[in-house]
Amino acid sequence: MGLPRSAPLRGALLLVGTLLGLLLSSAVHLWWGTTGSAVLTVLMMIGNAAALGFLYASGRSSRFANVLLIGGMLVLFLLYLVGAAAARDIALTLVGTDAEAVVDRTWTTTSRGMERHHCTLRRTDGTPIKRELDTDCEGRERGDTIRVVLDPRGRFAPVEGRKADLSAKGELQAVAGAGLVFAVLVAFGSMPARQAPAPTKPNRRAPASKA
Repeated sequence: MGLPRSAPLRGALLLVGTLLGLLLSSAVHLWWGTTGSAVLTVLMMIGNAAALGFLYASGRSSRFANVLLIGGMLVLFLLYLVGAAAARDIALTLVGTDAEAVVDRTWTTTSRGMERHHCTLRRTDGTPIKRELDTDCEGRERGDTIRVVLDPRGRFAPVEGRKADLSAKGELQAVAGAGLVFAVLVAFGSMPARQAPAPTKPNRRAPASKA
């Protein structure tokens, strides 16, 4: 009886841990920027993926288990990636203001063969903005003037565009859909393994009585 009870419990703990990891990763993205968030997100995803793999290894076996496990890891990646962007847009929708900024410095980083273009900004009056642009700065050069959404208190990184365009509805729908799919995959992995039936003992006939 231990396994049937522990498998659903492990699934529930995995869901709670994933939710907490998503909230923590989004908070780090908001307050400390993309670098700190990327490191934490990778660590959290590795932990969640390992827990999901252990869940499937100890649960009910299926010919599609490997496919479902890979699907769960892809959904995890989507959850963390879109979740952080949704948290950023919601925060700036609540507290952000439209402004113009001037590109002060640009540079490029490469991660896993993918380039990301960064830039720092300053206000049009020359006041530096301490956080780098949170959206990609590809094609921008020093001295360019762009429209951005700023947090007046400087807690969150600026985002290129207008506040009216920061709708997190689609991102929240994607997060909700991915979360539902992940919950279904966790529920499937939480199903207890089938126990092999106990071997039956051969019936022995009683010796015939002698007349």
